[in-house]
Amino acid sequence: MVVQLRNRSDGQWEQVQPQAVIDANMRNFIIYGIEGLLMTLTNFPIVLSVLRYKALRDQKEFIIVAGLAFADGFNGFAFLAAAIGRINQLLNSDAFVLKSRWHCGTTVWNICWTFANNLAGLMLLVVSIDRLIAVSIPLRYFTFTKRYAWILVGSAFAYICIPATVSFVLSYQYQEPEFPAYCLVGMGMHNGYYEYFVMFHLVTSFGSVLLYGPVFFLLQKTLRRTAGTSEVNKMARLKKVTYTLGIHTCFTFLFNMVPDLLILYSGTPSSSQTPFYMLLNVNAMVNILIYMFRFKEMRNGLKALIMCRTKMSTTTVNVHSIQTNQRSRNQSIFVPSKLTY
Repeated sequence: MVVQLRNRSDGQWEQVQPQAVIDANMRNFIIYGIEGLLMTLTNFPIVLSVLRYKALRDQKEFIIVAGLAFADGFNGFAFLAAAIGRINQLLNSDAFVLKSRWHCGTTVWNICWTFANNLAGLMLLVVSIDRLIAVSIPLRYFTFTKRYAWILVGSAFAYICIPATVSFVLSYQYQEPEFPAYCLVGMGMHNGYYEYFVMFHLVTSFGSVLLYGPVFFLLQKTLRRTAGTSEVNKMARLKKVTYTLGIHTCFTFLFNMVPDLLILYSGTPSSSQTPFYMLLNVNAMVNILIYMFRFKEMRNGLKALIMCRTKMSTTTVNVHSIQTNQRSRNQSIFVPSKLTY
């Protein structure tokens, strides 16, 4: 459909859109803002709890969980920033002024999305890889320290910076006004890079779900092999963590992969795909509920954070979650969670 253009008094060109289109965009942006706020509020507290409290920070599983929560919270912040920026443009009648691809790529929300969207997909894959390692070589995995988790998470973060930089370099070549100022994420990227951007998130999410098949199979095999051994407490913890992240993987399939596929292959215009984009964020918003329900340590940490306490309530932590010495390898030790950051 050809969109009519007009020259404004300030010399800029803008698209002429009917009021119905403006109202539809306003509704969509308000929904994005609400979802972005919820994603931010339900994920960043997990990150802050792990960073603040040593009892959580010393457990490699929670460091990886915090990495995933940061990616989802960062993605939520992008939605929130986009909603605020775009609604402000609509109210000031600037949303349909033509801007360059470079301008769109350097808006606050698109800078955030360039990093956060694919980081979220990659962190899902990292979680599944970690669980695959844990159930494949459990006895060796128990000896891994938190440094292992920091390396996994740090590697994912470092990798994402490379293609994001490539995206900005490519979009810098396009300085001519061609897109409306509300700037959807694809409007700020080279066409070839945008295809990579979409497929990377889909493939990493898909890969995280597929990997969990072997993870569950190897977990059952490992539990049978180690039944009745001195490692029973460690295995119980391994089982609990793997099942909890398995629940998260199920939500990834339902509220990430399925909507992604519908967006790609439904054939409907982007203006009619808002429900699919809403579903994409459900997975990120239920993280806090899953972790609070399944992990007592996380509940205590979030409660302490909300109440602005410097210490967590006391809980029991199994050995394999922290760095241990040779004498305590076959024991479950009591570790006070009331430790000052």
